Amino acid sequence: MRIAATARLICLTGIFLIVLSPKPFAQDGPMPEQPTIKAVLLRMQAFRESERKRDSTLRHPLGSFTPADFRRQYQFYDSCDKALAKLDCSQCSFTDKINLDLLRYSMEDDLAEYRYSWYLVPFLSDNGFHTNLAFRANGNFRSRKEFQDYLDMLADIPRYVDEHIALMREGIRLGITQPKDMFKGYEQTWEQHIVTDPRKSVFWKPFTTRPSSIDSIAWARVQSEAEAQISTNVIPSYVRVREFFTKEYIPKARSQAGIVNLPNANEFYRERVHHYTTTDMTPEQVFQVGEQEVARITAAMNQVMQEVGFRGTLQEFITSLRTDKRFFVDKPEDLLKEASYIAKKADGKLPLLFGKLPRQPYGVEPVPADLAPVYTSGRYSGAPISSKRAGNYWVNTYNLPSRTLYTLEALTLHEAVPGHHLQISLAQELDNLPRFRRNLYVNAFGEGWGLYSEFLGYEMGFYKDPYSRFGQLTYDMWRACRLVIDVGLHYKGWTREQAVEYLASRTALSLHEVNTEILRYMAWPGQALAYKTGELQIKKLRKRAEDALGEKFDVRAFHDKILSEGTVTLSIMEKMVESFIGEVKGEK
Repeated sequence: MRIAATARLICLTGIFLIVLSPKPFAQDGPMPEQPTIKAVLLRMQAFRESERKRDSTLRHPLGSFTPADFRRQYQFYDSCDKALAKLDCSQCSFTDKINLDLLRYSMEDDLAEYRYSWYLVPFLSDNGFHTNLAFRANGNFRSRKEFQDYLDMLADIPRYVDEHIALMREGIRLGITQPKDMFKGYEQTWEQHIVTDPRKSVFWKPFTTRPSSIDSIAWARVQSEAEAQISTNVIPSYVRVREFFTKEYIPKARSQAGIVNLPNANEFYRERVHHYTTTDMTPEQVFQVGEQEVARITAAMNQVMQEVGFRGTLQEFITSLRTDKRFFVDKPEDLLKEASYIAKKADGKLPLLFGKLPRQPYGVEPVPADLAPVYTSGRYSGAPISSKRAGNYWVNTYNLPSRTLYTLEALTLHEAVPGHHLQISLAQELDNLPRFRRNLYVNAFGEGWGLYSEFLGYEMGFYKDPYSRFGQLTYDMWRACRLVIDVGLHYKGWTREQAVEYLASRTALSLHEVNTEILRYMAWPGQALAYKTGELQIKKLRKRAEDALGEKFDVRAFHDKILSEGTVTLSIMEKMVESFIGEVKGEK
């Protein structure tokens, strides 16, 4: 899973970083040729710039999040979407057909969140408006202006927090909240920021080292102001967050695990299925695909169990894996070293499968301590290609008895290379695309590619050990179970206990991971459907190309083609592969 660099809580595939002055529609690349598409894109660019200027005038570096803001933005993007919906693009170039599809997709999530009032829920089980702020402390500031911008951001936190609390109060009034069960352990997301010494705060991190561009006298003033801002604005804001959640929100949070009792729940969930799969599948169809995949992977798991000579049931084998000390480490640095070794080994295998590789490097880092207790086992944290930092593969070193080594190869291939880092970094280098497409993230494509990358591990020489192979199957089963569980929770009315039992009995994920995953699905309807849906489509299209081309099929050229348009919907990807087959055959 990735962390998305957006101004709002969209995935992000969801790697979640907050960018305080987003310009996703700025243009330094080619514009669409079709006049209507070009005009709408220019309108969107102008609107984003006017919003930025508005925030600057109001001195809101964190952006504005009032109901009036959401209504204004919805009305504007709804008008853009309606203009695009009227367009007959049958004579458009293939490039503009992609531009049209992705431009509408880029607005789809926000439009739906407003229509169904989901913007009143600005947080998930492992991140949110109050946790995203801490990412800014990781900036590599060098100039006085960069530090001043950061200090201005700290000063803006009280208003930012109050506006989000107001949104959540309205959600409470309408009965649109996150589930009560989600909040066990959630206090970690604010408690770590409530400190007595401002220099112990995560937000103090940029002020620990003086850059050479600032003299010692000026640096003392900067540090003094930082202490004041953290003491006066940051810490009290997190106290308000704690008071609001514990006294108001959690007591009134919904008791149902899924969204089935929310207003227009079935309609909203069907829209979420469409958005996160980019297909017209119904919830029932998704559920059936999940059950079919679960049956297929169960048979493969049983074969591995027999191979290692285990005598007992599959569930007994899974239990033995979760308790075998061979598959765990005692020190955080040992887990990081193992992940780093796998990542470097994967780097060396990339030329086997890809003709084009990204310029941007990546590192291996632990999940930040303030996020780790409620975070997944690992994620990719991307960086703009012009950034002063590399992308990062985050490995969760919290609760080491829950971090299984037999799943580490699959995790690394998904989050680092050839998964998220390779795909996202290459997309940022596509100068032939409009800027909005280089920064876009379609979950079905991005997460489908991540899961497909785990499968590529076999071709890269991984999973030689049968237990590691079982770990890959566990991760594959995990994504298949998501199709069943997500629909179960949000469409069929499953309880949290049903979902936990379903996942725990079919995968060798640690029980800690099982529980954190179920909380994530409960809080984020539909997103979990993207992985398996996308992966199945990529595999299907690869087989189609292999069958059609025979000895002419080149896996490097196929992968380069799949990644050549950045992130796309699954229907666009199918058209791209059809074009690829024709090109290789010499038909086009």
